[in-house]
Amino acid sequence: MKKVVVILVVFALMLGAMIGEIVYVNKFYNGLQSDLEAIAVSIEANEEHVDNAETVAMCDKLVKKWEKGKRALLMLQNHNTVRNLDDKVISLQKVVKSDNYNDAVIFVHSAINYIDDVLLDSIPYLSNIF
Repeated sequence: MKKVVVILVVFALMLGAMIGEIVYVNKFYNGLQSDLEAIAVSIEANEEHVDNAETVAMCDKLVKKWEKGKRALLMLQNHNTVRNLDDKVISLQKVVKSDNYNDAVIFVHSAINYIDDVLLDSIPYLSNIF
Protein backbone atom coordinates (compact mmCIF):
# COMPACT_ATOMS: atom_id res chain seq x y z
CA MET A 1 0.00 0.00 0.00
CA LYS A 2 2.87 2.36 0.80
CA LYS A 3 4.34 1.84 -2.66
CA VAL A 4 1.07 2.82 -4.30
CA VAL A 5 0.90 6.02 -2.25
CA VAL A 6 4.51 6.89 -3.13
CA ILE A 7 3.85 6.22 -6.81
CA LEU A 8 0.71 8.38 -6.76
CA VAL A 9 2.53 11.22 -4.99
CA VAL A 10 5.41 11.12 -7.48
CA PHE A 11 2.93 11.02 -10.36
CA ALA A 12 1.03 14.01 -8.93
CA LEU A 13 4.28 15.98 -8.54
CA MET A 14 5.31 15.21 -12.11
CA LEU A 15 1.89 16.16 -13.44
CA GLY A 16 1.97 19.42 -11.48
CA ALA A 17 5.43 20.22 -12.79
CA MET A 18 4.34 19.55 -16.38
CA ILE A 19 1.30 21.80 -16.02
CA GLY A 20 3.41 24.52 -14.38
CA GLU A 21 5.91 24.33 -17.25
CA ILE A 22 3.17 24.66 -19.87
CA VAL A 23 1.60 27.63 -18.09
CA TYR A 24 4.94 29.42 -17.61
CA VAL A 25 6.10 28.90 -21.20
CA ASN A 26 2.78 29.98 -22.69
CA LYS A 27 2.50 33.04 -20.45
CA PHE A 28 6.06 34.12 -21.24
CA TYR A 29 5.72 33.64 -25.00
CA ASN A 30 2.31 35.34 -25.11
CA GLY A 31 3.78 38.35 -23.31
CA LEU A 32 6.72 38.39 -25.69
CA GLN A 33 4.39 38.16 -28.67
CA SER A 34 2.26 41.08 -27.48
CA ASP A 35 5.43 43.16 -27.05
CA LEU A 36 6.54 42.22 -30.57
CA GLU A 37 3.14 43.18 -31.98
CA ALA A 38 3.41 46.59 -30.29
CA ILE A 39 6.88 47.01 -31.80
CA ALA A 40 5.48 46.05 -35.23
CA VAL A 41 2.82 48.75 -34.93
CA SER A 42 5.44 51.30 -33.91
CA ILE A 43 7.69 50.32 -36.84
CA GLU A 44 4.81 50.62 -39.31
CA ALA A 45 3.81 54.00 -37.87
CA ASN A 46 7.35 55.37 -38.12
CA GLU A 47 8.42 54.10 -41.53
CA GLU A 48 10.72 57.03 -42.25
CA HIS A 49 12.40 57.04 -38.84
CA VAL A 50 12.42 53.51 -37.38
CA ASP A 51 15.06 54.30 -34.76
CA ASN A 52 12.85 56.75 -32.89
CA ALA A 53 13.06 56.84 -29.10
CA GLU A 54 9.78 54.99 -28.52
CA THR A 55 10.59 52.02 -30.76
CA VAL A 56 14.16 51.73 -29.48
CA ALA A 57 12.88 51.81 -25.88
CA MET A 58 10.35 49.07 -26.65
CA CYS A 59 13.08 46.95 -28.27
CA ASP A 60 15.38 47.45 -25.29
CA LYS A 61 12.55 46.46 -22.92
CA LEU A 62 11.86 43.37 -25.05
CA VAL A 63 15.53 42.33 -25.02
CA LYS A 64 15.72 42.77 -21.21
CA LYS A 65 12.59 40.67 -20.78
CA TRP A 66 13.97 38.05 -23.16
CA GLU A 67 17.37 37.88 -21.44
CA LYS A 68 15.66 37.51 -18.07
CA GLY A 69 13.50 34.56 -19.19
CA LYS A 70 15.91 32.91 -21.60
CA ARG A 71 17.74 30.87 -18.95
CA ALA A 72 14.52 29.28 -17.71
CA LEU A 73 13.43 28.54 -21.26
CA LEU A 74 16.76 26.85 -21.99
CA MET A 75 15.98 24.44 -19.14
CA LEU A 76 12.39 23.86 -20.22
CA GLN A 77 12.55 23.78 -24.01
CA ASN A 78 14.62 22.68 -26.94
CA HIS A 79 17.86 24.68 -27.06
CA ASN A 80 17.62 25.25 -30.81
CA THR A 81 14.17 26.79 -30.44
CA VAL A 82 15.40 29.22 -27.80
CA ARG A 83 18.56 30.09 -29.74
CA ASN A 84 16.63 30.74 -32.95
CA LEU A 85 14.29 33.14 -31.18
CA ASP A 86 17.28 34.72 -29.44
CA ASP A 87 18.82 35.46 -32.84
CA LYS A 88 15.57 37.03 -34.06
CA VAL A 89 15.11 39.23 -30.98
CA ILE A 90 18.71 40.47 -30.89
CA SER A 91 18.74 41.04 -34.65
CA LEU A 92 15.49 43.02 -34.41
CA GLN A 93 17.00 45.30 -31.81
CA LYS A 94 20.13 45.91 -33.90
CA VAL A 95 18.16 46.52 -37.11
CA VAL A 96 15.83 48.99 -35.40
CA LYS A 97 18.79 50.88 -33.98
CA SER A 98 20.36 51.02 -37.45
CA ASP A 99 17.15 52.64 -38.84
CA ASN A 100 16.53 49.95 -41.46
CA TYR A 101 12.77 49.82 -42.06
CA ASN A 102 12.60 46.83 -44.43
CA ASP A 103 14.73 44.55 -42.27
CA ALA A 104 12.93 45.67 -39.11
CA VAL A 105 9.58 44.66 -40.61
CA ILE A 106 10.99 41.31 -41.69
CA PHE A 107 12.56 40.53 -38.30
CA VAL A 108 9.55 41.58 -36.21
CA HIS A 109 7.09 39.56 -38.29
CA SER A 110 9.50 36.63 -38.41
CA ALA A 111 9.73 36.64 -34.60
CA ILE A 112 5.94 36.86 -34.23
CA ASN A 113 5.40 33.94 -36.61
CA TYR A 114 8.12 31.92 -34.88
CA ILE A 115 6.44 32.39 -31.50
CA ASP A 116 3.15 31.25 -33.05
CA ASP A 117 4.86 28.05 -34.15
CA VAL A 118 6.51 27.54 -30.76
CA LEU A 119 3.19 28.00 -28.96
CA LEU A 120 1.54 25.43 -31.20
CA ASP A 121 4.23 22.91 -30.28
CA SER A 122 4.37 23.69 -26.55
CA ILE A 123 0.84 22.56 -25.74
CA PRO A 124 0.40 18.78 -25.92
CA TYR A 125 -2.38 18.20 -28.43
CA LEU A 126 -3.39 14.71 -29.42
CA SER A 127 -1.92 15.31 -32.90
CA ASN A 128 1.45 16.26 -31.31
CA ILE A 129 1.56 13.06 -29.27
CA PHE A 130 0.96 10.60 -32.10
